[in-house]
Amino acid sequence: MSLFDWATKGRGTARLVLTSALLALGLVLVVWVGNRATRRELLTLLRNQAVSLRQTVAAAARSNFEGGKQAASELESRMLNSARLMAQLDERGILDEKFLDETANRSGLFRVTVYGPDRTPELSSDSGGPRRGFGPGFARGYGGDLLDRLMDEEDTEEVTDIHVSRWGDWRGFAAVRRSGGGAILLNVDASAIESLRGQTSLDALLADVVESASEVAYVIFEEGGLRITHGDVPDEPSDETPYIEFVEGSTEDLRQRELAINGEPVLEFSGPIVMDETTEASLRLGMHLDGLRQAEQRMLWQLALSLGASLALAGLGVGTVWLQRKYSLLSARHELAREALRRRDRLAAMGELSSTVAHEIRNPLNAIAMSAKRLRREFMDLAKVKDEDQLEADELLGVLEAETQRINQRVQQFLDFARPPRLAPRRIDLAELVRELAEGSRAMAADQEVELDVNASDTGDVYVDPGQIQQALDNMVRNAIEATPEGGHVRLNARRHSGGYEIVVVDSGSGIEPEDLPRLFDLYFTTKSDGTGVGLAVTQQIVAAHGGTIEVESQMGHGTRMTIQLPRAIEKPNR
Repeated sequence: MSLFDWATKGRGTARLVLTSALLALGLVLVVWVGNRATRRELLTLLRNQAVSLRQTVAAAARSNFEGGKQAASELESRMLNSARLMAQLDERGILDEKFLDETANRSGLFRVTVYGPDRTPELSSDSGGPRRGFGPGFARGYGGDLLDRLMDEEDTEEVTDIHVSRWGDWRGFAAVRRSGGGAILLNVDASAIESLRGQTSLDALLADVVESASEVAYVIFEEGGLRITHGDVPDEPSDETPYIEFVEGSTEDLRQRELAINGEPVLEFSGPIVMDETTEASLRLGMHLDGLRQAEQRMLWQLALSLGASLALAGLGVGTVWLQRKYSLLSARHELAREALRRRDRLAAMGELSSTVAHEIRNPLNAIAMSAKRLRREFMDLAKVKDEDQLEADELLGVLEAETQRINQRVQQFLDFARPPRLAPRRIDLAELVRELAEGSRAMAADQEVELDVNASDTGDVYVDPGQIQQALDNMVRNAIEATPEGGHVRLNARRHSGGYEIVVVDSGSGIEPEDLPRLFDLYFTTKSDGTGVGLAVTQQIVAAHGGTIEVESQMGHGTRMTIQLPRAIEKPNR
């Protein structure tokens, strides 16, 4: 495989990591958006519930208010009728203090007072306790106003609204003019009407709302001087917890703010309630956020589990891809190892065959060579030879001797290849050996106009046969230089590797045909017109004798990469 393939593989891993990171980021974004959407939905539900409760309370308050108004109207009518009756009895002379006391007790009156034409009290009931209102200071307030209007002959009879007196109780006044001058004034106890109006059913409703709805923390209802509270009522509003003037999704003038009561978060909704055309009340409704917090926590847990599962699936996918790539790499290496083993078996078989053939050929070949020499020595004395036939015989004997010698050299090559190389190992500096080899190859690289780069900084001592390792590297570097066109480059790198050392020779040539790669280390196989096909076969033998391996990666148009891997220390090399 070329450097291009290694770079491509690196970019593929980077893309895989980037894709996984983007997937994880996308899942985190989905979790965040989902959490925000869930919070908005839960807050909307809480607000809708608060609005519904407000509408219920408002309807009940208006109903009570109307009922109270009707009861007050009936009470006012009764007070005026009672005053009229008193006026009729006064005309008949029946009124006395005893009668007034009995009437006040039966009718729930604070006091009945009969005034003369000069506005002095002539008769009065004692049911209200001390006679408050007698004397010159009485002619003020509601009662004084009534007397003024009646005495000035503006009205003949008058009745007031139910109100809070200066003594803090609820009461009303009714008065009629006496036929002989003066007036009769009734001071009525209206606390029962106000109780009916403000608290009887509304207070029970608000209490039931707080008790039955766990989401409601408190309610505060205020109308005029009436204030009804239930639940854990907070302190009065402060500037530290301002209101938001508008509640999303609400058609009412509803405000909200978030408070902390006893360390617990509460969302308060506040707004007016219109009782009638002239009366307005206010309602503050506090809603617990515990349910919202718990729902958010459950959602966060669910989303976290989903995120974890998604990340686990993404990790599983990444791991599967990584395992597939590792499996592919291991499969490729396994195939290379099998091919190397098959090549070694072929070379061993070729070596054994070569040794047998060499022995079988060498004996008759030696006999032929000795016979040729004897013929030349005994029968071909060139100093005495003048005949052309003898000269021709002498030339034939020379050809016979030369070819015999050439065949003997080939036979010797067979024998050398058949025998494993004999090693003379010693400890040497691998970086120094590589640099010396590079210096010896620079002249050849310069002749080919090829740049030769060397990097052997990260190495150490290695226990090898320096002569044979140098021969193996020389074969590889020479092939790389010869395969590289002018202007190309060859890199020779040596470095520490896991479990040993790695020597790499990389060229920028045209590469090796895929169908030629399995035969590259076969004896006498070559793609060069002037090659012998012996160099790489010998190189493979030398590397194998040192307990190492040699691998070739090549792609057409992208050059070739040859890698020798040697163990870190070889104390007993193969012989």
